[in-house]
Amino acid sequence: MTTILIFCAASAEGPDRSSLELLAGALQLKEKLGGTITAALFGAEVEPHAATLVQHGAEQVVVVSHPRLKTLDAQVILEVLEQIVRQVSPSVILFPSDLLGGEIGPRLAYRLKAGIVTDCLGFEVKTDAGAPTIRWLRPTHGSKAMAYMTAQGALQIATIRSRAFELPQPDLARQGQVRAWMVDLDTVPSPVTLIENIQQAEEGISLDQAQVVVSGGRGMGGPEGFVVLEKLAKALGAAVAGSRPAADSGWVPHSRLVGQTGKIVAPRVYIAVGISGAPQHMAGAGSSKTIVAINKDGDAPIFKAAHIGVVGEWQQVIGAFTETCQKLMG
Repeated sequence: MTTILIFCAASAEGPDRSSLELLAGALQLKEKLGGTITAALFGAEVEPHAATLVQHGAEQVVVVSHPRLKTLDAQVILEVLEQIVRQVSPSVILFPSDLLGGEIGPRLAYRLKAGIVTDCLGFEVKTDAGAPTIRWLRPTHGSKAMAYMTAQGALQIATIRSRAFELPQPDLARQGQVRAWMVDLDTVPSPVTLIENIQQAEEGISLDQAQVVVSGGRGMGGPEGFVVLEKLAKALGAAVAGSRPAADSGWVPHSRLVGQTGKIVAPRVYIAVGISGAPQHMAGAGSSKTIVAINKDGDAPIFKAAHIGVVGEWQQVIGAFTETCQKLMG
């Protein structure tokens, strides 16, 4: 029987969004392949959150909860996850395409002598000679093109980009099996010693939760442009973000950077102001439901991806736009 294994990291507050998105992808895979979905849940004091994973599609949850996992030590997780995989014998393993999944996934694939396809946006299942084959969809050539790729071997491992799948609807009546993984984590070695954990408080609406994002680029000209964008964002109940040049210039915090090396967002509306639309930026914003581009250069690449485009100086557009939004939003 096919088993789809999902790697889930959680804090005391609950599983992160990427874990639930992986379950959405696993449910789609299950429709094609059949079998069962098992989630491996790692963290400190995360036992209560196993029920959340069941409600979102997991049929079995293996819980690895220990104070040592409060910082989600990749080496410790790798050692335990390898044990779980060798016992569960899954056909597919899914990781989030974030720092943690991007480190553990390839290392686990090496240990298991399996192939891995990273940074995937989707998949399709082809049946050749009666045997199903998963073809993983991922960006290539600097996100200028998309390609289907396959991993050699029976075991398929993939990392899935954030926002590749919509969050599954929870079913509070769904039942599943939950069991604790018995292992003495104190004996698992790690070459990393945590000296200090620094967490930066994020002001305003989180990019991960925002339904509307107002983002500025090099064309804003300086930090004063983002003061104007803040007013627009406040009128719309939106989050403020920026491109790589804006973040590197200090106009917007790097925690608000949208792009291939920053956050990947998929809001209902993404308003790009003074952003040229380079592939590296669109890798982070291209999944937005509606893209509104405001740029003085009518030939800017952003207009190829935009659903609504405004050619003009942002100083002449944003003021009137903000005033209208304030009136409409009350």
